[in-house]
Amino acid sequence: MNNWTPKLYLTIAFAFLISNTVSAHKFYMSITDMEYNSSSKSLQISMKLFVDDFELVLEKENDKKYFLGTEKEDTNANEFIKKYLSTHFFVEQSKGSLPVTFVGKEVDKDYIWIYLEVKNFKAKDETLLTNSFLIDYFSNQTNKVNYKKQDEVISFTLFKGKVSEEF
Repeated sequence: MNNWTPKLYLTIAFAFLISNTVSAHKFYMSITDMEYNSSSKSLQISMKLFVDDFELVLEKENDKKYFLGTEKEDTNANEFIKKYLSTHFFVEQSKGSLPVTFVGKEVDKDYIWIYLEVKNFKAKDETLLTNSFLIDYFSNQTNKVNYKKQDEVISFTLFKGKVSEEF
């Protein structure tokens, strides 16, 4: 019995370790909050992403490291963020695509917040939002969107196969 006890404990510990490793997986998600500002007649947008995921995509798109939010951040990082935005984030209304202005970004340990603005936004018009952020690189990426106009909130989720929603 003495020979079995250590082997049993080791077997149980190994099985536990393996099961935790196999069941643990990373999830890919962004949250975009949009709010209509009636005084400026603009749509104000903040997007929250995992900074490591976004850096990986920027690196693959441009073949360089950006070190976002660190002392080593590439001096052209904002330009590459704008370039990525211009191909993956669109706001359209009856008169076509509206210009999306990059206002800035904030980075902390795990997240990057990207701030955008759409001027001359008409809150009463039907709007088509396209947000394909990170979907080309992470097939299980989901982009949760919350749109607030006065007291009303409309929420939807975009993902591979459905990157646009009309509201």
